[in-house]
Amino acid sequence: MRLWARTAASVTRIQTIFPEVTTDLATAAQGADLCVLCTPVSAMPALAESLAPHLSANAVVTDAGSTKANLVQTLAHLLPDRFVGSHPMAGSDRSGFDAARADLFEDAITILTPTANTSPRALEAARDLWLAVGSRTVEMSPEAHDAAVARISHLPHAAAAALVNAISPEGSRELLALAGGGYRDSTRIAASPPALWSEIFLENQSAVVAGLDDLTAALNELSGLIRAQDGPGIEAFLAKAKTTREFLR
Repeated sequence: MRLWARTAASVTRIQTIFPEVTTDLATAAQGADLCVLCTPVSAMPALAESLAPHLSANAVVTDAGSTKANLVQTLAHLLPDRFVGSHPMAGSDRSGFDAARADLFEDAITILTPTANTSPRALEAARDLWLAVGSRTVEMSPEAHDAAVARISHLPHAAAAALVNAISPEGSRELLALAGGGYRDSTRIAASPPALWSEIFLENQSAVVAGLDDLTAALNELSGLIRAQDGPGIEAFLAKAKTTREFLR
């Protein structure tokens, strides 16, 4: 197995843990049966185009991007018969090689996004990869993927950022010093890389905006109940959320 890194500085850092790393894409791809693109989604089309001439005849390509509809359409054109989209639902607010963990994908869900034109061989190779690292796989269309992750991934990141900005609009360290577990749990992902998440929000714009509209409606509903001093209504609102959240346990 080989890793490709964009800069020599990254290679130097990574080599202390993983020696087979290079900035040369042709070297990284040489003889590979499977290539996984783990860059921001916006960088993947150019990377795939540069990678294509160096792939062996039977090599399969997949990815770990957070959005799929536009990406799958583009990469399926650049890498016909060898690309299948993937999105492992794993990770944290940290980024880069230093955030890597051997158990990152254990018991995580990985969404595979085949289309009618996806090669069965490519789909099987991608599925086997994620199963081998301990993940469970589900399959859905790229469009269904983007609609789903807007609600269970992209919207929570947007809400966490908005919550931080609402609680501490001026970044008050004095106020943050009082924060306990509730604040930390509900805002952890607001510490994620801003450039990455700005790209994700724009790439999945319509689904994210629809989710934000529904969140705004829910907040307005709760605000109205509190203004009306409607205790039973508030309790019912919270009970509904509690029941839904308990499905994750």
